[in-house]
Amino acid sequence: MYIDEKGKLSTLTTGDREKILTYTQGRFFKEGFQKISMDEIARELSMSKSTLYKYFPSKQDIVSESIKLLVTDVKQKITGIISTQNNAVEKFIEIIRLLTKIITKFSDKWMSDLQLHAPNIWFELDETRKVLMYENISKIIVQGQKEELIKKYPPEIVITLITGAIRNIVNPQFLISTSFSYDEAVQYAFKILLGGILTEKGNVILKKSNIWK
Repeated sequence: MYIDEKGKLSTLTTGDREKILTYTQGRFFKEGFQKISMDEIARELSMSKSTLYKYFPSKQDIVSESIKLLVTDVKQKITGIISTQNNAVEKFIEIIRLLTKIITKFSDKWMSDLQLHAPNIWFELDETRKVLMYENISKIIVQGQKEELIKKYPPEIVITLITGAIRNIVNPQFLISTSFSYDEAVQYAFKILLGGILTEKGNVILKKSNIWK
């Protein structure tokens, strides 16, 4: 048994793997993973190391699977946003809110540990989010131009600018050198970018959302 995030005792049963990931994901995102040992994880979950290693041969495997679990969840939520009948500006607003909510889970230590101690995993994550952002933002840009909410700039350039900005801003090296938090950086980036591509009609919808408050 172990103490879950609500302070209740939980028993490791057939969902052992998922519970290990839930526990470690919560800790890693807040504290980083480099200083958290497999011994400590096993002890906190009141399980033997052999059982822990049965599911995850190394801590790097836990880190990798934690990210895959997060990415799967984000993909599902973004797909849900894209599939709605909302206009393009409303979809942008929902994606900004989603990204802000997710990013606030991450500590500087978690992001720093990924780059310093798991560069291969960081690279995979960076490539995955690039593809995820590119594929979905391209759909919103095309939709918005048809709705006359987004200016008729070449979609490829607009998409590249937005995805490039997010990749470079949600980055430990940038954030360490500035005073911005992750959510502040994302909101400022979108505020600047959307301000440049939205039509007057699109800006009216954006202002009504009060998303920047």
